[in-house]
Amino acid sequence: MQSIKDILNSFDCEFVEDYKKVWVKAKLNSKDDLLSVAKKLKENGLRSLSTVSPTDFLEDNIMEINYFFEDLDTKRNLWLKLDLPRESETCNIESLTPIFPSANWHEREAYSMFGVDFLNHPDLRDIIKSEDFTGKSPFRKDFDWEAHEKDNLTNVQTIVDAFKKEQAENEVDLDTDSSETILNWGPTHPASGPIRLRVHCDGEDIIGIDPDIGYVWRALEHLITKKDFIGAIVSVERLCFMDNINSMTAYAMAVEEIADVKITPFASWMRVLLGEVARVSSHFMGLGMFFNNMGLHTLAMWNMDTREFFLDFLESYSGARIATASVEPGGVRYGLDMAMFNELQLAIEKFDSSIGEVEAIFVKNPTMKLRAVDVGVLSAQEIHEFGLSGIVARASGVKTDIRIDEPYAAYAELDLDYIIQKDGSAKDRFEMLFHELKQSVNIIKKAKKKIEENVASGEMNPTKDHMVKVPKKLPKGEAISRVEWARGEVLMHLVTQEKAKTPYRLKIRAPSFNHTMMLDHLLQGQTLSDIPLIFGSLYICQGDLDR
Repeated sequence: MQSIKDILNSFDCEFVEDYKKVWVKAKLNSKDDLLSVAKKLKENGLRSLSTVSPTDFLEDNIMEINYFFEDLDTKRNLWLKLDLPRESETCNIESLTPIFPSANWHEREAYSMFGVDFLNHPDLRDIIKSEDFTGKSPFRKDFDWEAHEKDNLTNVQTIVDAFKKEQAENEVDLDTDSSETILNWGPTHPASGPIRLRVHCDGEDIIGIDPDIGYVWRALEHLITKKDFIGAIVSVERLCFMDNINSMTAYAMAVEEIADVKITPFASWMRVLLGEVARVSSHFMGLGMFFNNMGLHTLAMWNMDTREFFLDFLESYSGARIATASVEPGGVRYGLDMAMFNELQLAIEKFDSSIGEVEAIFVKNPTMKLRAVDVGVLSAQEIHEFGLSGIVARASGVKTDIRIDEPYAAYAELDLDYIIQKDGSAKDRFEMLFHELKQSVNIIKKAKKKIEENVASGEMNPTKDHMVKVPKKLPKGEAISRVEWARGEVLMHLVTQEKAKTPYRLKIRAPSFNHTMMLDHLLQGQTLSDIPLIFGSLYICQGDLDR
């Protein structure tokens, strides 16, 4: 960590300080130093830029930019801040995309939502938001949402007209005598959900992919600022229904840090247990959809059968199978009736009795191995450069897992090791899902046993220890939190004002954003039949694209 601080101290900084065990926090006084600092950081091993998070301080006439740099190898990270003027003419800064390729879409998002101009960006255009917001910055604090939403018919027509114009331009720009065309892959494609891929192809051969995300953009980060700190949970968990519990944990951790609240050991273990149940639920979906994308649907049905047993436990605990709202600042929302563990035990037994067949029939499937072994290969270097995480990173041999790198809840008390593959192909990513399913069930068994033993000894009270009080009003502050979501790293940057009843700003960095950015890189030169296979192997959830 000292080498990072030495680099920063050689520039004009307002402060350079330790933030957490694996984080340094600093603020540059001049935006002109950013490129030089970024180059030195990369030379020092911080090769990943996780995200870019603007915060609009309207009263101070400042647009604060937050950069989050990571070294996936040595687990050294930097939270770097600097201020820009809010005026649109001067709200600009040099792009980091030429140095950190992962900055590409994150800078486009900051440009789209906050009107920050990133100079010398290779492709600075709107992303996520729909065409009726073109020329507008909806996340600026002085944006008039009410006025915009009053004119819904015009807004919808603007979106339709933009699509028709794009189609007309495609016909003009492409040589009608050639076999080149642009296909719209999605949003109704069964493998993609609400996303459109503009596929430029020559016959079956792919020339390039331009993902159009935000098809059902919800302005989630804006909606969260309209709710109190507890009510925001219902929005946070909708980041993705397939693993909503771990996203709630990330948000709750940030609130607890600002409120200076420490949860109970029982709540910590419950967050581990619930989070791994959610991970199992998500991984079962991922395994099934991978084979669906190859036209083989049996595994999805098998997985849904076993997955239901784990959802039975979530329902017995929270009353809901998907949108559980089961984690909130202060702990977990509900006490535990120990009889609920009977449902969990049934799920574990169902898993143990069927996982061998899944391995024999699907993981060792010769068709899967032949079809996916050399497809969608990502090198370890690309993992670092594009800020990839989760099974996508670990399938390429990169040892990164927030549960180990920066333990939260009760993960520090578990003896976890990285599960990795080495070749980074679609096959490796599929096999990662299978191996991590087994790891998660083992964690569930350990968490269940820990809770049972401590309840039996009187160390934990399952009906009273689930929650500690969190003030309804928080002090002025900010915090970042990270969790290992089913699909990779989720980072949340929370900002509060004095005596706040609602979040002032919540930035959600989720992994599918970076993973979708890789589609053009992975699919150029491939054929149309490779799209669903590679797309499925990247384990993308459209929910975190449509924030």
